[in-house]
Amino acid sequence: MSSTVHVGALVPGRLAQWLALPHDNPDFAVTPDELALTIERLRATPMAPPRPVLVLAGYRAWRIMVSQVARRMHELVGGPADMFEPLAYPHCGDLDRIARLVVRHVERTWPNPEPHRTTEIDVIGVSMGGLVARLAAQLPLEDGQKRLRVARLFTLGTPHNGAILAGKVALDRAAKDMRPGSAFLDRLNAALPTARYELVCYARLNDRWVGATRSAPPGREPIWVSGTRVFSHVTITTDDRILADVALRLRGETPLARRASRPPMD
Repeated sequence: MSSTVHVGALVPGRLAQWLALPHDNPDFAVTPDELALTIERLRATPMAPPRPVLVLAGYRAWRIMVSQVARRMHELVGGPADMFEPLAYPHCGDLDRIARLVVRHVERTWPNPEPHRTTEIDVIGVSMGGLVARLAAQLPLEDGQKRLRVARLFTLGTPHNGAILAGKVALDRAAKDMRPGSAFLDRLNAALPTARYELVCYARLNDRWVGATRSAPPGREPIWVSGTRVFSHVTITTDDRILADVALRLRGETPLARRASRPPMD
């Protein structure tokens, strides 16, 4: 398969060809024509998702980025638009505070009378957003505090094993927590075996911010696709291969990717 058409709809064809760095994944073997037909079919056969879908932003990212993902998921899955909710927190640099903000937002958006957990949702975590979801799902229960009840968590370029960039520059607590080998990541990953949600990790090669090989927790591998010459990390949300695969899983259909596997490089 050629990867030249998978850099998003934001650039013209020749520039897309130059940006693409083809590196085929035999476990994610979909041709451009097959992908186009899949997307066309999904658009033509909308269905309601089994539960609400929350899209969580990455580090210091603005809402517009995850709003585009939420709209795309609504387009490919179907159902009421208010079942797909984006959330960003560009002014906060503390993961614990962000996780508690997420729980409060879900409780306001989809209230649940149960005392210790929110309404069950599916989550798409973009970059740091995947860590936020994991933390929110295991918050200690305090007076009036709930945990995020997650059924399925899809992470896109999330630094489960630390971010390359955070190892070089860390300007706040959240960035320091994303350093490889941080105490925060050690605690988060130690708690993963008891997690009750399904975790599906995605990665893009040539990710110079996080690194494809770091995009799944210890002992696990991501579903990876080829990347681009530049901005491979920040454009992961425009990759139709990943978005279509997530949409198929949200719909309960057979995904495009056969299995997760070790990326051949970062």
